[in-house]
Amino acid sequence: MTRFVNALLIFLMVLSAAAVYDMKYEAEIAAANVARLQRQIAQEQEAISLLKAEWSVLTQPSRLQDLVTRHADILDLQPMKPEQVGTLADIPPKPVEIPAEEMPEVSSEPGPVERSAKAVPLDGPTIQLQ
Repeated sequence: MTRFVNALLIFLMVLSAAAVYDMKYEAEIAAANVARLQRQIAQEQEAISLLKAEWSVLTQPSRLQDLVTRHADILDLQPMKPEQVGTLADIPPKPVEIPAEEMPEVSSEPGPVERSAKAVPLDGPTIQLQ
């Protein structure tokens, strides 16, 4: 009986050693993946900071003004007029489209309510873009 217990304990010890080795191997793989991801994150953060720096250089007002004056004949830019500024209320609503299967039968007699798919124009100034 003692030999059986000893053999069982040795088998459990070998099994435990194999399990610990497998866990160690998986932990090393996970650590390598974490390190790789951290390197990628650092590279992306560096790329983002370079892009932000490039954007700030490209959008400097003095540079933009120089480009506008250099290409004035092509761009044909003009100062903005107050009539060109509008509000959201100046935009007409989107016309309502009723599918053909939902449209009521049209009779020759006028009904109490008639549906229309036309947009109703708003009162007020219109937006003119040039």
